[in-house]
Amino acid sequence: MSNKKSSTSGKPCFLDSSTFSSEQLNSFGEFRFSSDQDASSPIKFSNNDCTVEWTAPSEVVWIPVQTKAKLHSGKWFLEFDVESMATRQIGVGFLLDWNIGPDWGFFGYLGSSSSAWSYDPSTGDIVTNTESIQGNLPKFTGNSGVIGLELDLPQNEIGKFTFIVDGVRTPTKQLPNSGAVAVPAVCLLSRGQKVTIRNFVLLDQDNATLPV
Repeated sequence: MSNKKSSTSGKPCFLDSSTFSSEQLNSFGEFRFSSDQDASSPIKFSNNDCTVEWTAPSEVVWIPVQTKAKLHSGKWFLEFDVESMATRQIGVGFLLDWNIGPDWGFFGYLGSSSSAWSYDPSTGDIVTNTESIQGNLPKFTGNSGVIGLELDLPQNEIGKFTFIVDGVRTPTKQLPNSGAVAVPAVCLLSRGQKVTIRNFVLLDQDNATLPV
């Protein structure tokens, strides 16, 4: 059964950019992490909230951090500069937005739900719905590296995405719906991990979103 319904429906459904108002079509959020964290949070934000780092001891196993960006109606590119992986797994990628907000899944890490995709450069896997959907992909050769993300999000066609690991393109994957709205995010799994989002570019924009 499709999750693509009117966003005014009382049931959870994907946001659909083909139904957006003119104001919504020209709103893409902010390219920075959402820094609204509890005062006791072990993570620190810097660089105008474009950098997040796990700095303090904590009993939590992972910390999900989404951005304020809501990307749609065009082709986008951004980079995750993983400045330190702290010799552990780490996840970078995105979630699709719903009328009730992004779904982090039952376990709450990036790639836990069926509408979130995470790249793990420690293992070379793309993960969604808790499972690897593509393995044996490029890994970081050291404790740091850069993962690019291309998001092709047309209003009236099925979207797709591609991870680019230290300059090496991985297989392009399809999204489950057209009119998708994507929220870039990371998931830190160890103290000492640090990620900066950068080089945010709109590569191509649907004509329907251009100002009249």
